[in-house]
Amino acid sequence: MAIEKTKLFDGTREQWPLTIRVLPKDGVTRFDSDPCLNDVYRAVQAGCEPAGEWTAEDEWANLANWSFHQALWALAERAGERHLYRDEVTFEMFDRCMRNNLSDDSWDAERLEYEESPSLFH
Repeated sequence: MAIEKTKLFDGTREQWPLTIRVLPKDGVTRFDSDPCLNDVYRAVQAGCEPAGEWTAEDEWANLANWSFHQALWALAERAGERHLYRDEVTFEMFDRCMRNNLSDDSWDAERLEYEESPSLFH
């Protein structure tokens, strides 16, 4: 089964709020956000859970959600006090997180499937 990478990215991005307010915390790289990024992640993740048996599409949706969360978190860490827009997460950032998450040997089959799938950005 080939992964439609850009469709996976676009579908995942659509589940996240348009903006997230980022507030630095104690002048260090830690931050608070409104809504809380972890709460949004858990809510999106809950929406990905199937009513019946898990499918390959469900696994890809979960991995994509985690990767989008990681990319958005990285932006938030450097954001300072401002509104962060979900569209600031680029396909390249998302793809880098996906590849990193698939780098463990336990994901060999999925990594091969992902790497062999074309992207509109090639």
